[in-house]
Amino acid sequence: MTRLPLTVLALLSGLTSSLLTSAGTPAGQVIENTATYEDDQGRTNSNTVRITVQAVCAAELTPTAVTRSVRPGDAVTVPYVLRNTGNDTHTFPLRLTGTSETLTGAVHADTNGNGLNDDAPASSVTLTPDETVTLFVTSTTTTSGTRTLTLVSGCDGDLNATLTLGAQHQPPLITKVVSGAGPGTDTFEDGQTVTYTIRVTNPETVSMPDVLIEDTLSSALTFVQVAPGDGVTATPLDDGRTRVTWRATLTPNETREYTLTARVKSGTEDDTEISNTASATNDGGTATSTPPAVIRVFTSQILIQKLVTPLVVDPGGTLTYTIVVTNPSTTAITDAVLTDTPDPELTIDPDTVKVNGKNVPATLQDGKMRVPLGTLRSGESVTVVYTARGTLPTEDRPLVNRAVASARGRQGTVVAAITSNLAATNVILRRTLGFTGHDLIGRVYVDHNTNTRFDAGDTPVPGARVLLAGGREVLTDSNGLYAFANVPAGMHAARLDARSVPFTPAGTASLNRLWNPGTAVTNVVALTSQDFPLTPNRLTVQGATTWSTGRASVTFTPSGFTARALTDQPTCVQIGLQTYRLTRTPITVDLPIRQAAPTTPSEVTCP
Repeated sequence: MTRLPLTVLALLSGLTSSLLTSAGTPAGQVIENTATYEDDQGRTNSNTVRITVQAVCAAELTPTAVTRSVRPGDAVTVPYVLRNTGNDTHTFPLRLTGTSETLTGAVHADTNGNGLNDDAPASSVTLTPDETVTLFVTSTTTTSGTRTLTLVSGCDGDLNATLTLGAQHQPPLITKVVSGAGPGTDTFEDGQTVTYTIRVTNPETVSMPDVLIEDTLSSALTFVQVAPGDGVTATPLDDGRTRVTWRATLTPNETREYTLTARVKSGTEDDTEISNTASATNDGGTATSTPPAVIRVFTSQILIQKLVTPLVVDPGGTLTYTIVVTNPSTTAITDAVLTDTPDPELTIDPDTVKVNGKNVPATLQDGKMRVPLGTLRSGESVTVVYTARGTLPTEDRPLVNRAVASARGRQGTVVAAITSNLAATNVILRRTLGFTGHDLIGRVYVDHNTNTRFDAGDTPVPGARVLLAGGREVLTDSNGLYAFANVPAGMHAARLDARSVPFTPAGTASLNRLWNPGTAVTNVVALTSQDFPLTPNRLTVQGATTWSTGRASVTFTPSGFTARALTDQPTCVQIGLQTYRLTRTPITVDLPIRQAAPTTPSEVTCP
């Protein structure tokens, strides 16, 4: 048997031992190995082999990939664990790749071991063999889309762990309201402009670029403008609507306000409801303004006529007011209310109020009387009658009583606030009677039925000039009334200036103690009334079928008539129940039925 040298055996034995222990053995440790040879001749030891364990660097980083969904501007923090799997203490680098102006990030090592992300950012960390540390990666993206950060560590930057952020803006917020309107007042007439206020809000803490704002207007509206109006596009659609769009970039938490103006199209029917919404869209989705902005179209105005009798009353006297309320629209109106504001010198008794002859529960509050009228159908009229009493006035002046009516539209979610014209009546209430003063009052009117009394069908004449002997003169008001205060007691001559009225003063039988038409001699004692009735301008026949005056001419034909004014001033002529306004340009009217003797025309005051 051949014997190997003992030195060689000991070396081989030492190498084998070193390979088995160095991976888990701390670096720098010295391992000694001596081989022993033994046979039948005896035992022999080899030389001693000494091995020093070298440093081995190794590490692991987990998890290797993480994905998170975030909103732009929101910070997200993800924990990673770094472990030193080598046999020596090592300092591992920490860095992030993939950052940019819109994607920021930082690494924090939990060196205090409390499990919280409260340590300062770190660029490296030192770990002993088998030691671990939690690394917090915090990142923020300011734009939407997919963004990826990579955490790099390890012995030679050979370990990577990714953080993928899926960022998406949320939709902007948007509201739309009718500007300056409140409940029950969003009512417009055709041809009237409507102003909407649109507010768009960025609810995020980062900029929101390229927001598309869209408003599709109803077919009952015509687009006018958007202010501010950069880049506004208005596109007509096949169904008559108009699509209005523009874009905006909103800064963090910004609210941008726009004013959109549209016009109600001519011919839009009463009680039409127009509903509109606006929308705002970005890559996060679309938001719609709710509730819709709703208006109601109501062009027809309630009509009011108001009369009072008598026109002159002593303190304590009773007045009777008659008010006719008419719905001229093509649709019914509901909850109609008459609001009458009496002069402070009048006392109204709500218990006397009657609507179409029936008592109604009227209320008197804050100097206004409110009378419920209910529902008025298309073209329907109601008559309101009530009484008032004159108190002792504090000053010499006419008493003014004004009335308006309001109602609501019948359909839809928005109440149509429908109002009327303002109807006013004047009454002369004598401040003092008896020995303290003498007044002469009266009215100038067209006496259509020639009964020398002002009653239904007669027309007051405003602006007529009345003169009193001694040089005093006055003009009649809108109700044809005149008054001379503090006239000395006795006989006085009053004269109507015929040049101030387009009618003929009544004959001598119509006035007491007349000297000539238009002049009256009156004994003024206390409160004295003297009216001046006027005769309607009757057309006289010239020939078989033509009537004319110096102001108008009407020629009847077998099928109707032709009429025109003979001066440059507009002239009104009544034929039957119809009144015609004439100019020098002739008008021709065809009558469906011709009578053997046509109705005699009469010249009337133009309304």
